[in-house]
Amino acid sequence: MYEENRYEYTVRTCPTDDAEVLEDMLNEMSASGWELYSLNEAENDEGEYRYLCIFSRQPNGEYGLEYEYTVDAGDFKTTMKRLLTRTDDLYKECRYLQKELKEKNRQISEIKQSLDSGENIDRDALNNEISEKMNELKVLKSRLSELISPSAMYNRINQDLLTIVVSYELSELIDSEKDGDLIAESVKLRQKLTDELGYVIPGIHFTISDEMNENEYGIKVRNLSALGGVVYPGYKRFFPGQSNLEKMPGDAVEDIDIISGRECFWLEEDKTRDFWDNGLSPSQVIIAQLEFAARKYVDEILGYRDILNYINILEDAHTFLVEELFKSGITLGDLRYILAGLIRESVSVRDIVFIFEKLNDLAGRGFNGNDELLEQLRVFLKRQICSSVADDNNVIYAMRIPEKFRGTLARALKNKNGDGLSGLVEHISRVYRDTRLNVILSEPRYRKCLFDLLENVIPGVSVISEKELAEEFTLEQA
Repeated sequence: MYEENRYEYTVRTCPTDDAEVLEDMLNEMSASGWELYSLNEAENDEGEYRYLCIFSRQPNGEYGLEYEYTVDAGDFKTTMKRLLTRTDDLYKECRYLQKELKEKNRQISEIKQSLDSGENIDRDALNNEISEKMNELKVLKSRLSELISPSAMYNRINQDLLTIVVSYELSELIDSEKDGDLIAESVKLRQKLTDELGYVIPGIHFTISDEMNENEYGIKVRNLSALGGVVYPGYKRFFPGQSNLEKMPGDAVEDIDIISGRECFWLEEDKTRDFWDNGLSPSQVIIAQLEFAARKYVDEILGYRDILNYINILEDAHTFLVEELFKSGITLGDLRYILAGLIRESVSVRDIVFIFEKLNDLAGRGFNGNDELLEQLRVFLKRQICSSVADDNNVIYAMRIPEKFRGTLARALKNKNGDGLSGLVEHISRVYRDTRLNVILSEPRYRKCLFDLLENVIPGVSVISEKELAEEFTLEQA
């Protein structure tokens, strides 16, 4: 019974850094009648991350199904789904397996009674059936043994570094059958961060939650909420003045960009086809916020294994750079702190050889902590820093801290509190919002503290010190 609700499953893998290969695979499976059931990133034995794609479909009559892959439908999940879904209630899982064991033993007992009855029966068929049931019983016992093992608890300790959670209404964004593009956009983001910053973000776990409100999504870092909001499938998002509209249409859905705090609005996609600006799709909005979260929380994401990967990039001719650094007293923890500090402020670490060379130049100078070392390293990277904030004509539009606030800033930073700085923050926010200035210029001793102060108020703010101004760039300031 319920044969129409039985499913079969298959697993395919592909590289995480090749969106075209992923798209081809999804299209090929779709053409064969498979639907994407689950997609996660997994690490193989060689340390490479690959997409693990699980597909499901209802079989036709020509397919034979093994017991361990299907159960009758109704109120039960398929056994395969139970294997693939990490349940939060191991008690219920245990009770389920116990119930299945009891049922399997009952079926075996009935077959044995038939064999012992002496009636006119097909003994070969019953012997084959009891053999199959015994194998199924063995599998169930093995699963129960794994479930009650302490190792099952240790497995629950591991956390996904990056997770995108979407409501049921947004599940189409990760459904290749319905042209979902969230997964492809995440691949594009990984390529962007790698090319621009030398920052390889970890595997992204995609999940659907029926506890979220309609069209809601969330971004988690180490399973803790970082950002979240609402997007609208079939709509595009715009900022005022971004499209060829002089004012917001009456049928637009008003919204606030949670990164910048700016007002924005959503329009039905069919009504934006003639716009000179494409706006952002729901998936692009989510990925833009994932990019922001990946940089802001880089200190929680970048691990020691990542630092070892950077070290492994060095060719044999440069391994002495690492050896000399370690001899000077710099540790893996120091390197992690420094690289995370650069990435957090959107300073690229792609030229890892140059960074290690300059760290060696600085290592013996006796700095008071990693913050001082990081600030001096930024001076060596000034051409790169200026290039990232300048326009096409090498012009940097910056504002200096007004004289009336400098005394207050010095006292607040000396006392390590924010007393009296609300006026300064409000002034900078207003100028940053209302002008083309996109950089805060600071005295070297205040630069890092000023960035820490402004980061949560002006997301994506660039704070550079006077020592970080390269001579080939022109400064225009307020």
